[in-house]
Amino acid sequence: MTGLTAHELRVLRLVALGHTHEQIAEQLVMTRKGVTPTVNRVIRKLGARNAPHAVHLAHQAGILRRERHGDHAGYAAHLYRGETPCELCKAGERAYRNSRRNTRKEAA
Repeated sequence: MTGLTAHELRVLRLVALGHTHEQIAEQLVMTRKGVTPTVNRVIRKLGARNAPHAVHLAHQAGILRRERHGDHAGYAAHLYRGETPCELCKAGERAYRNSRRNTRKEAA
């Protein structure tokens, strides 16, 4: 398995998030016609049959991590990795704690 360039990795991450080629092109400020060969290169380098298979293989190889954001698990994942939680995860953690607090109050 050949290493991916930073650009190929960015494209793969967007594919993993379910973005279309048009959305990827817009986000990375490139043409749609430029996205297709990049995705095909990623597929070839990972030895995959198609883009979903490339995402699967990338997860298995540890190239991509399944990350959660905006909830308690995302917040905990940041802490586990020694990172400062993002604002979305902080908000999710506050909502989680508030719901737990409300559940305890209702039970009392």
